Amino acid sequence: MRQTTIIIILSILFFSNATTYAQGILAEKDTFTHQDTLRGSITPEREWWDLTYYHLDIEVKPDDKFIEGKNTVNYKVLKPHQVMQIDLQRPMEITKVIQNGKELKITHEGNAHFVTLQNNQQIGDINTLVVHYKGHPREAKRAPWDGGFSWKKDKNGKHFVATSCQGLGSSVWWPNKDHMYDEVDSMLISVTIPKGLTNVSNGRLRKLEEKDNTVTSHWFVSNPINNYGVNVNIGDYVNFSEVYQGEKGDLDLDYYVLSYNLNKAKEHFKDTPKMMKAFEHWFGPYPFYEDSFKLVEVPYLGMEHQSSVTYGNQYKKGYLGYDLSRTGWGLKFDFIIIHEGGHEWFANNITNKDIADMWIHEGFTAYSENLFLDYHYGQEASSDYVIGTRANIQNDKPLIGPYNVNKSGSGDMYYKGANMLHTLRQLLED
Repeated sequence: MRQTTIIIILSILFFSNATTYAQGILAEKDTFTHQDTLRGSITPEREWWDLTYYHLDIEVKPDDKFIEGKNTVNYKVLKPHQVMQIDLQRPMEITKVIQNGKELKITHEGNAHFVTLQNNQQIGDINTLVVHYKGHPREAKRAPWDGGFSWKKDKNGKHFVATSCQGLGSSVWWPNKDHMYDEVDSMLISVTIPKGLTNVSNGRLRKLEEKDNTVTSHWFVSNPINNYGVNVNIGDYVNFSEVYQGEKGDLDLDYYVLSYNLNKAKEHFKDTPKMMKAFEHWFGPYPFYEDSFKLVEVPYLGMEHQSSVTYGNQYKKGYLGYDLSRTGWGLKFDFIIIHEGGHEWFANNITNKDIADMWIHEGFTAYSENLFLDYHYGQEASSDYVIGTRANIQNDKPLIGPYNVNKSGSGDMYYKGANMLHTLRQLLED
């Protein structure tokens, strides 16, 4: 009885957290402000330009909980316009914007910043501007559901820092075009940190540059990436790796864990190639062979950062050691490795245009959990698991949220979405 009670409590906590997490800018609300519209809609100051490349170049100072740097933005002009919207949330501050050596005028409207361009923007041109910024970014209160920067220490007293910002938006810590409809084609992420620590970001490590007291890592992302998928993870990391023989050839699987968790991780992360084998069977090749797959330990539960999936499930099977389906099958795998890994296909490869349709991310990925079971343990295990998760459905409100205000629907998008797909699969006799 005690174990059943604990499982029910964990399930309630998971889905109340998931609801908050899915809703992005946190508060439950039915009325919306102009700021919500600026954040959630494709404004005239967004629609005229197409992102092609970012170079995010920052220094992170953990002792001060402070970051500063710049983002170089390359874009293609789709139609003539002279004002560009760049997003950055308070208390972060844009200090200047430069194009062709000239400082540009900025009109600030809350978290949206409107940059007046001096040169005429000609259709088809590829132009560049550089956004300089600094500040103390919002500190995550309960990551990843209430995101921002997590400034923590490991058990040896060393800095353990990570970002998480789905829903809330990546503009909580770096300036960009913060809307899901336009993903940058490729990106370089350069992060300077105190020597003695390691930063892990998305894509592949190109080089390290060491100075007297700092080290800068340069990570390059070859594939289009959504803004919330960009991450910084800083800690006393050690690395181990393996090569997975996948559908498109060799896939590098890299693991970054705290130094004292190395032996534990080498055993526990064996779920990763099992995940790849099952999901390539069901969904086709892993979408980001060029950028590798990384699993990175962080001081919160986890998140689907593209090619840099973050992990904090305490090296336990299930969801923090508990089975959300109450069938026993949920303890056959690590929930975070399987669920967040599944998001590489549904969220990172297939991405919603508006967060109102976040069920596309979560419904399909929740269904991937039982497809993992189907592949490794059979169809009966798979069906038992997904049907067991029905007890978590609250039927509180629609799965689809209101459009153009950065608001998602019900947390039921996870397992109501999964069970909808399961029903369709039975109707198709698949």
